Amino acid sequence: MGNQVAKGISVNAKTLIVILIFVNVGFAVKMLNKYYKMKEAGYVREKTFHEQLEQRVMKAFGSMEELNKMINDITLQKEEAEKIAVSLKGQDEQLRLVNKKLEEAKAKLEEEKARLQKEIWETEDSLSLAKKTLSTKDAIIQEVTGKLETVEKENATLKKQIEEQLKTPGAWSLPHQ
Repeated sequence: MGNQVAKGISVNAKTLIVILIFVNVGFAVKMLNKYYKMKEAGYVREKTFHEQLEQRVMKAFGSMEELNKMINDITLQKEEAEKIAVSLKGQDEQLRLVNKKLEEAKAKLEEEKARLQKEIWETEDSLSLAKKTLSTKDAIIQEVTGKLETVEKENATLKKQIEEQLKTPGAWSLPHQ
């Protein structure tokens, strides 16, 4: 039965089918090779830091112990840097709080300064008013002192006149008006 079906297809058709199968297989092999080359190139690009560092150290030093020591040092430095970053973050938050408190204290001090300046100005005003009052009172005191001196002089002259008249009792006379 298989022979009967094969009799129906010509030799040219069979040859063409075989050629197409070889072309398809060749194309598939070519595409698979291309895929594997791309995959390998992708793996090379995606190598980890550890593998690249290992290759560099192997080229430079040729010792795996030195590579491991270097990797451990780098890992320790990274961990220390992370710890420092965490502590700096905490310190940053503390500094923000302290800065906020300082700003509040600064604002309070500015208010206190303004209040004290106002008191100073009021005191200066009252002092200048007191100074004016004192200068006017000084002028009044000098005026009164001057009048007092004149009154004392008049009083002294009157006492002299009275004493003179007391010494001479017979010569008493009323003052002329």
